[in-house]
Amino acid sequence: MFQARGQATSLLTLGNPDLEPGTNIAYQAAMQHLFSRDVSGQFAVFFRDIYGLITTRQKTLESGDVVTYYFNADYASSRGFEASIIKSFSHKFSAEINYTYSIATGVASDPNSALQFFNGGQLYLPISEQALDWDQRNTLSLQSVVREPGRWGFRVLWQYGSGFPFTPAFLNDRRPDPALGNSRRYPANARLTIDGDKYYKIWGQNVNLFFDARNVLDATNIASISQDLFPNQNINRSGDDYAIYYTQTGRAGGAYLQDINGDGVDDWVPVNDPRVFEEGRNVRLGVSITF
Repeated sequence: MFQARGQATSLLTLGNPDLEPGTNIAYQAAMQHLFSRDVSGQFAVFFRDIYGLITTRQKTLESGDVVTYYFNADYASSRGFEASIIKSFSHKFSAEINYTYSIATGVASDPNSALQFFNGGQLYLPISEQALDWDQRNTLSLQSVVREPGRWGFRVLWQYGSGFPFTPAFLNDRRPDPALGNSRRYPANARLTIDGDKYYKIWGQNVNLFFDARNVLDATNIASISQDLFPNQNINRSGDDYAIYYTQTGRAGGAYLQDINGDGVDDWVPVNDPRVFEEGRNVRLGVSITF
């Protein structure tokens, strides 16, 4: 609301004290059923419209300077359904299965997205909904806990998610077409987590041994395709090299262009940047003592 006040900061996006709160209109309906004493299920549908989201627009000040400022104009919507089956804890174990299908679309994922047009980096302002950055269509999780209360226990959690959207990038594409925004999808991701503990009584003290194993299957999940200039000064000389490389080849890990064989044609040189990926398998062991 009050960002970058004054003409001295006219090159930045000006705040707007007249901004209005966004309007949310949401509907949800759910049904629950008890299949047995320990097993229950739920099915729910949801829908939400969001109006008056913040974007940026241009205006001319009395001084004649053209500046951008924040303005209520964008909109978004989400809808979908979720289903779950839950077995409450009894007979030393519990289990739960959850599935969600959802669609999240809107004019822009970031209030500053319109700046690309005003700065000459986009063909036109988007006027229709497209997939938002967090539009993950399918998610599935399975969880089970086995425990002897006060003695030992362990938990298994498996999570699956379909790919998030991304905007393809191309060489020498100075003014991208907004219609291509978030038009492609990353691969699906999956994670398996197993943790457990064992209780002992040693010299009158409560001792707990525990372990926490994350990404047990060492899945290669993409965290973020685009990264900064590290680890090579040649990166991003042609634009967002990591994104362009992934768009052209379908391979993650980053690369830069260089003529490595002297034929006068630039070739992709992979760098296998680990920052592009989520953390691999990680196992932690520990002990705690309660006095």
